Amino acid sequence: MNVRRHDAAFKNTGLERSNNLGRDLEWFKEQGYDIPEPMARCETYSKYLKDIAENDPPAFICHFYNIYFAHSAGGRKIGKKVSERILDNKELEFYKWDGHISELLKNVKEELNKVSELWTREEKNHCLEETEKAFKFYGELFHSLVF
Repeated sequence: MNVRRHDAAFKNTGLERSNNLGRDLEWFKEQGYDIPEPMARCETYSKYLKDIAENDPPAFICHFYNIYFAHSAGGRKIGKKVSERILDNKELEFYKWDGHISELLKNVKEELNKVSELWTREEKNHCLEETEKAFKFYGELFHSLVF
Protein backbone atom coordinates (compact mmCIF):
# COMPACT_ATOMS: atom_id res chain seq x y z
CA MET A 1 0.00 0.00 0.00
CA ASN A 2 1.29 3.43 -0.89
CA VAL A 3 0.87 5.83 2.03
CA ARG A 4 1.33 8.82 -0.26
CA ARG A 5 -2.18 8.32 -1.62
CA HIS A 6 -3.49 9.10 1.85
CA ASP A 7 -0.93 11.61 3.12
CA ALA A 8 -3.22 14.61 2.83
CA ALA A 9 -5.82 13.05 5.14
CA PHE A 10 -3.30 12.95 7.99
CA LYS A 11 -1.70 16.37 7.60
CA ASN A 12 -3.09 19.59 9.03
CA THR A 13 -5.66 17.69 11.05
CA GLY A 14 -5.57 20.16 13.92
CA LEU A 15 -4.00 17.48 16.13
CA GLU A 16 -0.40 18.40 15.33
CA ARG A 17 1.60 19.22 18.45
CA SER A 18 5.04 20.37 17.28
CA ASN A 19 4.33 24.12 17.12
CA ASN A 20 2.60 24.05 20.49
CA LEU A 21 5.43 22.03 22.00
CA GLY A 22 7.90 24.58 20.61
CA ARG A 23 6.02 27.39 22.35
CA ASP A 24 6.10 25.43 25.62
CA LEU A 25 9.83 24.83 25.31
CA GLU A 26 10.36 28.57 24.75
CA TRP A 27 8.30 29.30 27.86
CA PHE A 28 10.42 26.87 29.90
CA LYS A 29 13.60 28.55 28.59
CA GLU A 30 12.20 31.93 29.65
CA GLN A 31 11.66 30.47 33.11
CA GLY A 32 15.37 29.60 33.28
CA TYR A 33 15.19 25.88 32.47
CA ASP A 34 17.74 24.23 30.21
CA ILE A 35 16.20 22.26 27.36
CA PRO A 36 18.20 19.06 26.87
CA GLU A 37 19.08 17.58 23.51
CA PRO A 38 16.94 14.60 22.45
CA MET A 39 18.05 11.33 23.97
CA ALA A 40 19.20 8.49 21.73
CA ARG A 41 15.99 6.51 22.23
CA CYS A 42 13.97 9.52 21.09
CA GLU A 43 16.06 9.87 17.96
CA THR A 44 15.74 6.13 17.34
CA TYR A 45 11.96 6.35 17.52
CA SER A 46 11.90 9.40 15.27
CA LYS A 47 13.97 7.59 12.63
CA TYR A 48 11.77 4.52 12.96
CA LEU A 49 8.61 6.59 12.41
CA LYS A 50 10.11 8.25 9.34
CA ASP A 51 11.06 4.86 7.93
CA ILE A 52 7.67 3.22 8.44
CA ALA A 53 5.86 6.33 7.19
CA GLU A 54 7.65 5.76 3.87
CA ASN A 55 7.79 1.98 3.78
CA ASP A 56 5.15 0.43 6.05
CA PRO A 57 1.89 2.41 6.13
CA PRO A 58 -0.10 -0.02 8.34
CA ALA A 59 2.65 0.10 10.98
CA PHE A 60 2.82 3.89 10.76
CA ILE A 61 -0.95 4.26 11.09
CA CYS A 62 -0.78 2.21 14.29
CA HIS A 63 1.73 4.64 15.82
CA PHE A 64 -0.15 7.66 14.46
CA TYR A 65 -3.41 6.49 16.03
CA ASN A 66 -1.88 5.57 19.39
CA ILE A 67 0.09 8.80 19.73
CA TYR A 68 -2.65 11.24 18.79
CA PHE A 69 -5.44 9.52 20.62
CA ALA A 70 -3.27 9.10 23.73
CA HIS A 71 -2.33 12.80 23.76
CA SER A 72 -5.95 13.78 23.50
CA ALA A 73 -7.18 11.50 26.28
CA GLY A 74 -4.81 10.53 29.08
CA GLY A 75 -2.26 13.11 28.03
CA ARG A 76 -4.62 15.98 28.77
CA LYS A 77 -5.32 14.59 32.22
CA ILE A 78 -1.61 14.21 32.94
CA GLY A 79 -0.94 17.73 31.64
CA LYS A 80 -3.63 19.17 33.91
CA LYS A 81 -2.17 17.43 36.97
CA VAL A 82 1.36 18.61 36.13
CA SER A 83 0.05 22.13 35.66
CA GLU A 84 -1.73 22.09 39.00
CA ARG A 85 1.13 20.59 40.97
CA ILE A 86 4.28 22.20 39.64
CA LEU A 87 3.41 24.97 37.15
CA ASP A 88 1.08 27.15 39.24
CA ASN A 89 -1.83 26.14 36.98
CA LYS A 90 -0.06 27.29 33.80
CA GLU A 91 -1.84 25.57 30.92
CA LEU A 92 0.77 24.29 28.51
CA GLU A 93 0.26 24.98 24.81
CA PHE A 94 0.80 21.29 24.07
CA TYR A 95 -2.66 20.60 25.51
CA LYS A 96 -4.45 23.23 23.43
CA TRP A 97 -5.98 22.46 20.07
CA ASP A 98 -7.24 24.63 17.22
CA GLY A 99 -10.86 23.60 17.44
CA HIS A 100 -12.89 21.16 19.49
CA ILE A 101 -10.77 18.12 20.20
CA SER A 102 -13.73 15.75 19.93
CA GLU A 103 -14.48 16.99 16.41
CA LEU A 104 -10.82 16.81 15.36
CA LEU A 105 -10.55 13.23 16.63
CA LYS A 106 -13.80 12.26 14.92
CA ASN A 107 -12.53 13.57 11.60
CA VAL A 108 -9.20 11.77 11.91
CA LYS A 109 -10.88 8.55 12.98
CA GLU A 110 -13.10 8.68 9.90
CA GLU A 111 -10.04 9.07 7.67
CA LEU A 112 -8.24 6.23 9.45
CA ASN A 113 -11.25 4.00 8.89
CA LYS A 114 -11.36 4.90 5.18
CA VAL A 115 -7.70 4.00 4.75
CA SER A 116 -7.91 0.77 6.71
CA GLU A 117 -10.92 -0.38 4.67
CA LEU A 118 -8.56 -0.61 1.67
CA TRP A 119 -6.14 -2.89 3.51
CA THR A 120 -5.88 -6.63 3.11
CA ARG A 121 -6.44 -8.86 6.15
CA GLU A 122 -2.65 -9.25 6.41
CA GLU A 123 -2.14 -5.46 6.51
CA LYS A 124 -4.81 -5.10 9.19
CA ASN A 125 -3.17 -7.82 11.26
CA HIS A 126 0.23 -6.18 10.77
CA CYS A 127 -1.16 -2.87 12.04
CA LEU A 128 -2.55 -4.58 15.13
CA GLU A 129 0.74 -6.41 15.74
CA GLU A 130 2.60 -3.10 15.64
CA THR A 131 0.66 -1.91 18.73
CA GLU A 132 3.08 -3.59 21.13
CA LYS A 133 6.02 -1.84 19.47
CA ALA A 134 4.16 1.50 19.57
CA PHE A 135 3.57 1.19 23.30
CA LYS A 136 7.16 0.07 23.90
CA PHE A 137 8.62 3.06 22.05
CA TYR A 138 6.19 5.48 23.61
CA GLY A 139 6.88 4.06 27.07
CA GLU A 140 10.60 4.59 26.53
CA LEU A 141 9.97 8.20 25.50
CA PHE A 142 7.85 8.84 28.56
CA HIS A 143 10.44 7.16 30.77
CA SER A 144 13.17 9.39 29.35
CA LEU A 145 11.12 12.47 30.25
CA VAL A 146 10.44 11.38 33.80
CA PHE A 147 13.76 9.84 34.84
